[in-house]
Amino acid sequence: MKKLVFLIAFGFAGLAGFAQIQNPEETSGGYGNPDSTQAPEQQYDENGNPIVMDSVALAKPYERIVLNIDSVTNLISYLGVVEQEETGSDSLYTRAKRWAEVRFGKKSKTLFELDKKNQKLVINGVLTAYNYTSKYTKREIGRYNFKMTVWIKEGRYKYQITNLVHEGIKPNTGDPKRNYFEFYYTSPKAVKTYDKILRDADQDIKRLMEDFVKNMKDPIIVDEEDW
Repeated sequence: MKKLVFLIAFGFAGLAGFAQIQNPEETSGGYGNPDSTQAPEQQYDENGNPIVMDSVALAKPYERIVLNIDSVTNLISYLGVVEQEETGSDSLYTRAKRWAEVRFGKKSKTLFELDKKNQKLVINGVLTAYNYTSKYTKREIGRYNFKMTVWIKEGRYKYQITNLVHEGIKPNTGDPKRNYFEFYYTSPKAVKTYDKILRDADQDIKRLMEDFVKNMKDPIIVDEEDW
């Protein structure tokens, strides 16, 4: 008799334990097991139709820098037109030539392609190429060669920077690698690497343009009697 009672009691205990295993929420305060693979709650549109949810979110494509392309030459081009109504063409021509000599070196024999008759000045410019690793740090990665053409008229001028080439640091043996900006801009390979070069170059070229426009302005003349 005692043996029968023991078996019945053991049976009830087993059923209670099985019930706890099948319903873990009952012993966890009602929150259940936070399974990360649990399907999201079904969403519905304004008409009550179920919205199909993508199981895998699509990665946002990398966005390259957008640069101006000359419609005639298909080359990357930086342009600017400046009105200076009070400034004569001879004065503008002299200032542009002086700025280039100070900026790129007066001793360079290939600095200018002069066309004073047509009031056009072509400058063969060079900029040190930098990779900006942070806001305050940078490292040299060669240089940028380019042509800067300045057209001059009475009271106004136009400038264009084009034929941009990146020349890498010269190796111990052989010649440095040279790549046109158009190659970096259109290459399907190493997109982020080439885009970083273009972005860093873009900010340095824009600083150069700002410096040029600043030096082309008329000097401020202070009236000695106005004090």
